[in-house]
Amino acid sequence: MARLRQELRLFTLEEAERMLPLIRSIVRDIVEDFRTLQEKSLRLRQIQADAGRTGREAQIETAKALSDEIAQLTRGINEMVEEVGRLGVEFKGYEEGLADFPTRRGGEIVYLCWKLGEEHIGYWHPLDTGFAGRRPIDDSLD
Repeated sequence: MARLRQELRLFTLEEAERMLPLIRSIVRDIVEDFRTLQEKSLRLRQIQADAGRTGREAQIETAKALSDEIAQLTRGINEMVEEVGRLGVEFKGYEEGLADFPTRRGGEIVYLCWKLGEEHIGYWHPLDTGFAGRRPIDDSLD
């Protein structure tokens, strides 16, 4: 079933800053859960490799429990990313905690760019440049 694309929400800098505490909280949870997911996935691969060689029942049970935890973490992360999207913000980085707020600059749609750990939104970038194209916010934003 095809999903309808949500109407693009444009933020002013002030609107994005007001929403930032909520986004910060969700993004922090995503990044923390993603790190946990990576650790558990690595552990699962190690256990599966060991169990494949030895066939030990305890390792197989541990692998099953880890698989269940990984599935639960994955669902939770996906739900949080979807929540950010419903708020009109684009989540961009599981490791860095990047979030983009669509805005208008000189008649063009661009992103206000925020990274976990930054106190305020201080950068913007064109849609096609990503994080590497970040520029300090100036008076050119509408």
